[in-house]
Amino acid sequence: MINAGKYNKKISIYKKVVQKDNDGFKQAQEVIVLTTYANIKTTRGMTLIMNDSDFEKAYTNFTIRYPITKITRDMFIKYNSKTYTIEYLNNIDEANVELEIQAKEVTK
Repeated sequence: MINAGKYNKKISIYKKVVQKDNDGFKQAQEVIVLTTYANIKTTRGMTLIMNDSDFEKAYTNFTIRYPITKITRDMFIKYNSKTYTIEYLNNIDEANVELEIQAKEVTK
């Protein structure tokens, strides 16, 4: 049984689509693929130090209910005025109940 209350942060998942504008030029636009609620966990600083990792490799884990919409690594997440690239997708226990998304914040 999953506690629905743990999904308490609203996120949006986008993809970039290249379309032609009125003048016939190709232009990339962001299109919303999914808006959902997620459980969010960040990598703690102490964990990075203990694993002798670089702070550039700090990931944020977004866990959502398994979506009908297909999520891929070329998409990105917007949450709390920040943008994250999707690095890894994990169908937890191959049960199609929860999807864990490991993402890295875009800093540039």
